[in-house]
Amino acid sequence: KHIKRIPAYLILAVVAVFLIVWAGALIKCEILTNKYHSDFESAYKSNTWISDIEYFKVLNCDGEKAEVYYVSSGKNVAFLHNYELINGEWVQTEIDAVWSTSGSASKVVWPYWWHFVYCGF
Repeated sequence: KHIKRIPAYLILAVVAVFLIVWAGALIKCEILTNKYHSDFESAYKSNTWISDIEYFKVLNCDGEKAEVYYVSSGKNVAFLHNYELINGEWVQTEIDAVWSTSGSASKVVWPYWWHFVYCGF
């Protein structure tokens, strides 16, 4: 009787592990975003095509390098910015268009993959 349920238990376990890992990644991003909010709130203005942002999330930051996800007002484009801390100031080192409703950018950013789906891609 229990042997027949093993495939269902395995599927449930895989889904549960995925949800736990995803929730942990989202919590980490929220903690980093709160911690570094003032550092990156307007850092995108130095070099981007976004005129104004709806929100941003700090995906990774070790105190010397950071990866920040910016979503434009109207949620029609998103960029991933990489920064390095040089002489006490965050300097943008790389920018990548992650997704766009009017262009060909259609990448997925972990853990915010639902934005990809949300924009109709």
